[in-house]
Amino acid sequence: MDELYDQLRAAVAQAPPTRIDVDELILADRRRRQHRAWALTGSGVAVAVIALTSTLVTGPYRDSREPTANTGPSLCAPLNASPSGTVPPFERYGSAPPFPSEQPAAAAVRLTAALREALSVNLPRELTVESGVPGCPLPQLSYERTVGGYVYEVTVKLSRGGDRGDLVISLSPSLGAVPACTLVKRSTEDCSTAQLPDGTQLALGTEVDPAAGTGSRSATVLRPDGTTVVVKLDQPGASVDELLLTEDQLVTIGRWPGFNLYP
Repeated sequence: MDELYDQLRAAVAQAPPTRIDVDELILADRRRRQHRAWALTGSGVAVAVIALTSTLVTGPYRDSREPTANTGPSLCAPLNASPSGTVPPFERYGSAPPFPSEQPAAAAVRLTAALREALSVNLPRELTVESGVPGCPLPQLSYERTVGGYVYEVTVKLSRGGDRGDLVISLSPSLGAVPACTLVKRSTEDCSTAQLPDGTQLALGTEVDPAAGTGSRSATVLRPDGTTVVVKLDQPGASVDELLLTEDQLVTIGRWPGFNLYP
């Protein structure tokens, strides 16, 4: 358990290096885990290998501000989620900001470091957290090319007792539009918009109907730099009181300092 905590703290203790060889990071992480498995198996404690390579990162997360050494985020899955084949050209209209100039693979690594820090600091400590990426002990973003620009996304599994939900976080270049309520107003839905003093624009929504098996809460954050961050909790069948995260917690994650596509 302590080693899993150490993995998390090491992953978020400081910003990643400015020049990153993504393939080398992935290969190095695989070699490290393989060598560790050999060493532990040889000493008769193979059970520890299973614990370390599991996708489960049991909560509570420890605060990333605890000091520890770090060499940047370790990655264990492909970064590019885009399908093969012909992709339409990028499209940009009206007041939309220019596309980010950072290469998507480098951005995915940088944003993954910010993701792990944001979850470490902001998720309630009573939650159990799974990375949501098969074979990866820690959450990791992947990117996909769309006509509106590269989209970075991750799904993180959350649980507390018998309550379970998926936390989906996505980042994309803004289209220049003000976030609006996307829910159709019903008695089971609540939606609001707001603008913060720093220029951040928000659209918040909660929809719960245990009888229908629906339950979700979302925050769309249009950041002043032109990054749109959507943080959504999907928790089917939950009541308002059973939802694992509040709107304020979703907004705090969406406004996390490292979540920007224009560094």
